[in-house]
Amino acid sequence: MTTLGEAMVEALDPVAFARGRGFVAEPWQARLLRTTAPRVVVPCSRQVGKTQTTSYKSLHTALNNAGRDVLIVSPSLRQSTEMLLRIKAIYRGMQQVPRLTKDNDSEIGLTNGSRVVSLPGTEGTVRGFANVKLLVIDEAARVEDEVFASVLPMVGGDGQMMALSTPWGMRGWFYELCADSPTNGWEQHRITVYDSAQWDERRIAEAKASVGRFVFDSDYLASFLDTDDQVFSTQDVRRAFTDELQPLFPEGVPTL
Repeated sequence: MTTLGEAMVEALDPVAFARGRGFVAEPWQARLLRTTAPRVVVPCSRQVGKTQTTSYKSLHTALNNAGRDVLIVSPSLRQSTEMLLRIKAIYRGMQQVPRLTKDNDSEIGLTNGSRVVSLPGTEGTVRGFANVKLLVIDEAARVEDEVFASVLPMVGGDGQMMALSTPWGMRGWFYELCADSPTNGWEQHRITVYDSAQWDERRIAEAKASVGRFVFDSDYLASFLDTDDQVFSTQDVRRAFTDELQPLFPEGVPTL
């Protein structure tokens, strides 16, 4: 049974909330759970526990912010539903929580008026929400640019947006945010297999020996790399846009 003092601590600290449910956060997970930055971008390795971490963050936000929505956007309905299922599993293991007023494949509603809603990442399905307290974009590198543009205005002035993903080449809004942070106002948390207690030296060596350098650097070291089919490297393209070079004809192209 959770005491009143423990309940107050858990309401204020998502790390304590997770610990009370049997989840001991690793250092990087604790930083991500506790950050209050309004915009957070997380390039991360596969299988480090980002979905579990954001599931605790999502439920903690819904429980402690009455009348506010938590949205989960993923590239596909299956991925969004998977995170919602994890949130439901955490909820069902709790005691002394608001009962659910709604419980279906895409949404749970609490008696405090808050909702956790999972949505597939298509532009037509994500519209219609406002003043969202927490927006989680999972596998953000595979969410289309127009979807990101649609959800960006939905987060309230006191809300938080978290975009998490394994990199998928040097392209798209997720890459641009990571490449330009922190000057663009987004707080970055980069998580590799070397930051996760779920990966030991043997498991890392096995992964490195089983996949090519591109896949290992991208999927396990959270590095953004050029894809094989690019004619020009991304760095060369970015360097082409510079104010440092003077135009060949400052006064315009000469006429013959």
